[in-house]
Amino acid sequence: MHLLNRRTVLTTAAAGAGALALGRPALAAGQSYDVFTASPQGALVDSTLILGEDSALLIDAQFAKADAVRLADQIEATGKRLETIFVTHIHPDHHMGTSVIAARFPDAKVVAHPAIAGILAEVGQGIFDSRRDLAGYDADDPWSAPQAHEGPLTLEGENFEVLDPMQGDTALITPVALPQFDAIVASDIVYNGLDIWLAETQTPEDFAGWRAALDTLDARPERIIIPGHRAPDTKDDRSGIEWTRKTLDGWEQAKAVATDRDSLAKAMEEIMGVDPTGLFAGFAIAATYPE
Repeated sequence: MHLLNRRTVLTTAAAGAGALALGRPALAAGQSYDVFTASPQGALVDSTLILGEDSALLIDAQFAKADAVRLADQIEATGKRLETIFVTHIHPDHHMGTSVIAARFPDAKVVAHPAIAGILAEVGQGIFDSRRDLAGYDADDPWSAPQAHEGPLTLEGENFEVLDPMQGDTALITPVALPQFDAIVASDIVYNGLDIWLAETQTPEDFAGWRAALDTLDARPERIIIPGHRAPDTKDDRSGIEWTRKTLDGWEQAKAVATDRDSLAKAMEEIMGVDPTGLFAGFAIAATYPE
């Protein structure tokens, strides 16, 4: 595998095709990790692939079918056997593609923390069905529900810690620590450089819980922070934590001065610098002031 410049990878993603930053140095014996960033149509969501000498572990499985297919292609190109697909939380952009990838690697187990697996057992199929057309799936495309998994994720004798569920852009998100690579997969507790899903951040408890989760990640020793979503040219570092904190502060201020949808949209633009017609902003406005 050859080393791809990170900027080139993300610029390609922004142009409409996800890509793996292949060839990171193996910081654990025989292992390395790669990050796949979706197209804008796939919400620029990150999937993290951990590569062993013979096998692989995937964290999060993409939203758009086209991105899931590209991710499966690039996993296949590594020549590794995918053993596990881990889903960090219930939002569809992290699990819609499980069946696409599992179909390519039929021996791979689709798993999640028991709390996440339990919720998805009840509502996951409905989520998939309601977003099937938006994500580019055919009417007969299946969805693979994750099974409950307790303890660390394991690949070729190396353990990767699944942290307890914590608040992010939804109530329960399970980051995964990769201390062997000085990294943590923050999932949707951390965004970097782009619009944030704020529709579920409405109460003081929501704000406090998300900020506490950011503090928890910030206090950890890992220096590499892999966000759930990213803008092109952003880095895998603590700048994502600061971006998310700043956005939360602005969102709380915007909500405090708004009295209706129009005033909230204006406040988001003036206080947060967010386009109210952007990727996720409209959902936040609608959730705050339902029609």
